[in-house]
Amino acid sequence: MSDIFNLTDSIDMILQVSALCGVEEKGKELIEEIQSRFDNLKLFNPVSSLYLIWKKPYMAVGQNTFIHQMMGKGGFENVIIQDRYPELSEEEIIRLNPEVVLLSSEPYPFAGKHQQEVEALLPHANVMLVDGELFSWYGSRLLQLPAYLQKLRSHLQV
Repeated sequence: MSDIFNLTDSIDMILQVSALCGVEEKGKELIEEIQSRFDNLKLFNPVSSLYLIWKKPYMAVGQNTFIHQMMGKGGFENVIIQDRYPELSEEEIIRLNPEVVLLSSEPYPFAGKHQQEVEALLPHANVMLVDGELFSWYGSRLLQLPAYLQKLRSHLQV
């Protein structure tokens, strides 16, 4: 069991697991590449953002989560001030009025029809379907996240 809340925690976990498996050098190489890719990630102007992980009820990513930290790396400023994964009503989502809504592919498999529903609630927001694995799976998947964040931000109209 591990408690991973940020990039540093993930890097520490990679180092520990690689040492346990007798592949510490490979782990260090992976860490160096992950750090390099994040170090070279373009800095973005923050955009107010809501990251939804569930529907019926809607649940969002809050503070003190790995996803929250990864959102920040892409300049997605979380509008949720609660910790962990609070439930939200449609009225609360409207009141939060984020510039961007990120609909995760997991654990709830948001799809195009859900994107349209959220666009109806927030007609001025950019509503995007996103790869939940890249935002939440710490470890070697972090190699892909900086380029993915760059791609998401390039599609924004804010």
